[in-house]
Amino acid sequence: MSGKRLSVLIVAANASAKWAGEAILPLHIFRGLRKAGHDAWMCVGNETKPELDELLGADAHRVSYVEDARMHSTIRWIQARTPSWLGSYPMYYTQVLITQRRQRDIVAQLINKLGIDVVHQPTPISPRAPSFLVNLPAPLVIGPMNGWMEFPPGFRFLQPRGIEGIKNLARSLANTLLGSADAKRHAEGLIVANQRTQNGLPSGVRGQIFRMVENGVVPEVWARGSPEEVAEPMLVERPFEIIYIGRLERWKGAEWLIEAVARACKQVNCRLKIIGDLQGGNERQRLEEKVSRLQIGSTVEFLGWLPQERCAELLSKADVMVLPSVLDPGATVVLEAMAAGKAVIAAKWGGPEDILDDTCGILVEPRDPAFMVAGLEQAIVSLAQDRKRCAAMGQAGRAKVLSEYTWPTKIERLVEIYQEAIKRRTATQ
Repeated sequence: MSGKRLSVLIVAANASAKWAGEAILPLHIFRGLRKAGHDAWMCVGNETKPELDELLGADAHRVSYVEDARMHSTIRWIQARTPSWLGSYPMYYTQVLITQRRQRDIVAQLINKLGIDVVHQPTPISPRAPSFLVNLPAPLVIGPMNGWMEFPPGFRFLQPRGIEGIKNLARSLANTLLGSADAKRHAEGLIVANQRTQNGLPSGVRGQIFRMVENGVVPEVWARGSPEEVAEPMLVERPFEIIYIGRLERWKGAEWLIEAVARACKQVNCRLKIIGDLQGGNERQRLEEKVSRLQIGSTVEFLGWLPQERCAELLSKADVMVLPSVLDPGATVVLEAMAAGKAVIAAKWGGPEDILDDTCGILVEPRDPAFMVAGLEQAIVSLAQDRKRCAAMGQAGRAKVLSEYTWPTKIERLVEIYQEAIKRRTATQ
C-alpha cells in the first residue's frame, strides 16, 4: 500500500493562511498532499471561502463549505466584546463545535461521493476538545494534537481568577458526558505531539496513538540560502540583532524580554525588534511605556503585524530569536527561526522544550518572572559575546528542522499513519 495514491478528506472548522494559530494546519496538509500526488479534499466552514478561492486556484473546487448557523454571528458578536483577559478560547471552541455538528452528515456524503479512503481531522488541536465525526463510513485520523498546558507554578498569577475552575469543569464534562458522541474514543488513529498531550486524551480511546509535532515549516519561505550563508557569524562591531515574533499576550513574555534587553544592552551592543500585536488589547501600549521608563527607546523597535514574507526577511537578518512564552504548546515560530538558521532562546516549557536542545538554542527555566529575566539576560549576553557559537547553533537548528520538521517530511509520515488507519479499519470489519 506504500505506493498507493490515497483519497483523503481533511475536515476542520476553519482553514486560513491569514488567521493566527491552528487554522493554517488543514491548509498545509491539503496542499502538501496535493503536491505529493494524493487525491486530497477539504471540508471547512465558509468564513474563509474568498481567501481559499483565491489561494487555491485550480484546486479551489476541492473544498466543500459548511454554511454558518445563526448562532455563529451571535457568538462572534459576543467574542468581539469579551475582555481580552478572559481569552478567546471559550467562544472559539463553541463555534468549532457548532460547525462540527453541521459537518458530520456532509462529511459522510462526501466519503461516498468521492470514494474517500481516510478522513483526517487536524483541528482543534486540544486533546480534550470533542470530535463529532462519529460513525463515518471511512477510517478517521485525528491530530496532531498538542495541549493540556498549565502555567508554570511561578506564573500562575497570569491565570484569571475563576478560569481554572471553568477549565476543569469543561475537561470533566468533555470526558464524562459526551461518551460515545466523542469520535476521539473511536478514531482509528490519534496523533499527539508529546506525552503531556497523550495524558490529556479522553478516557477509553481505542485507536492507535502516534507521535508528531503539529507544526512544521515551508522550506521555500523560511530556509533560504545555504546553511553557511544564513548562519555565518557577523562582525562583532555590528549590533547583536534580537527578534521576537508573536502576539503580545502577556504570557508570551515580551515584557520579560524587554527587561532582559535593558540589562543586556549595558554589557553588549544589541537591538530588539518586536513583531506582533494583540487585537482588542492595550498590551503594546503598556510595553511601549515600559520601554520608555527603561530608557531604551533607541534599542527596541515595535513593528506590529507584518506579512509572513516580511517576517522571514527580518528573521534572516537577525542573530537570535527569543520566545519567553510560558503557555505555548506548539511554538511554530521556534521552528521557523531554526529553519532560518538562527539560534533560539526560549522558556523551558511547552513546545520549545519539545523541540530545542543545547546544540541549537538556550532554554531558560521559568521559575518566576525575575528568574526568567535574569536567564534571558545571561543567554543574550553569552551569545552576543560568542557569535561563532551563536552561528553554530543556527546551523544545527537548521539541519534539525530540515531533517524532521518540514511539511514534505511530515506529509510522508502522515501518509504512513493514514495507511495504518486504513489497515485498522479493514481488520475490524
